Amino acid sequence: MQSSETGTLWENRFGKVDRRFHERVSEMLALDFAPVDLVHQFPLFTGHVNLGRYLALYEAYKLVSARSGHLADVGTWMGTSFLFAAKLVRLFEPHTTTRVHAFDWFQGMDPEDADKSGNYRGSYESLKKLVEIQELEDVAVLHQLDLRSELDDFAASDQYREIRFKYVFMDCGLKEVLEVAVPFFWDRLLPGGVMLFDHFSTDVPAESSVVLNALPEDSEFRQFTFTRQPTAYVIK
Repeated sequence: MQSSETGTLWENRFGKVDRRFHERVSEMLALDFAPVDLVHQFPLFTGHVNLGRYLALYEAYKLVSARSGHLADVGTWMGTSFLFAAKLVRLFEPHTTTRVHAFDWFQGMDPEDADKSGNYRGSYESLKKLVEIQELEDVAVLHQLDLRSELDDFAASDQYREIRFKYVFMDCGLKEVLEVAVPFFWDRLLPGGVMLFDHFSTDVPAESSVVLNALPEDSEFRQFTFTRQPTAYVIK
């Protein structure tokens, strides 16, 4: 079989846009703005691609905001989508018991793989401190664990045995993690809840196959057409 396509989908479709934006980041940072402006005036600086990502997460949250259940951020890395979700809960559910749970081992990609070691390594302590500084402890809960082997211990604990979710964001690209995490969280996702996938139908190894094997055959995979990622979501 022959194909006219060369390179990855990402490079072919988005490479030029990404390069042009990142080339200009240093120019923006060189302008006469105080560091605090990067926080308070962030729409001045963030790219439309990144903005689209968080609008998609917001739209997914809106689908379930009035439902009972918690939120899960699976593969948390630096914690941006985790704290974004926590702030949505703070804004829209000030009187509910909803909490946002982050799941990561904070060691990055597999440290035994020299090509991946250290990639996507987050800091548990820094993220915990950010939660405390912003007084989100009552909403945002961090779980430092190995998703491949410690989720059953989490579920067996007295504190979390009965926990159920209405929103699950799957953002972990390792096959061995996905094979455990996708069915685990799908089983605990309430009817009407939403599960989002950051790498479905992309060149991330095995994500599509794992997801299709774990979810019911009649699952309807949808997308937000204004963003690259999340690439798909399913309503249970």
